[in-house]
Amino acid sequence: MMKKFLFAAVLLSVIAGCKPKTPETPKIDVTGAWEMASVSTKVNVGGEQVSVYLDFAAEGGFTLYQKIGAGRYTVFTGSYTVDQENKQLSGTYSSGKEWGPYGCTLAENSLTLVTASGGETYTYSRVDSVPSSVLSNLY
Repeated sequence: MMKKFLFAAVLLSVIAGCKPKTPETPKIDVTGAWEMASVSTKVNVGGEQVSVYLDFAAEGGFTLYQKIGAGRYTVFTGSYTVDQENKQLSGTYSSGKEWGPYGCTLAENSLTLVTASGGETYTYSRVDSVPSSVLSNLY
């Protein structure tokens, strides 16, 4: 009788230990450099082509490079946070102006940001770094 009880207890322990684990939701890590690939609304401003690069630092800082038309890139800096639970990206420019939140979806080499109203979608492609042609063409 005792052997049957021990066998049943061991069997229950093994079965309980084999219970499938709930997979963890992958963490959204936007760290690195990104080039804007598309925008759901206008790809140009006033007939001018827009070029945007984002560089997110691991410690929560960002640098945004934006060029409209044939001019030079304007640089914006600040800080950002990722709300892992709600999958949202938001931040504050160095001037104190806040931006976001944007719904944030991360695929292998693609970052998609959607405005809270759902009106605009921005898609960025991962790049190795912000190109030197951008860094040498700043205001």
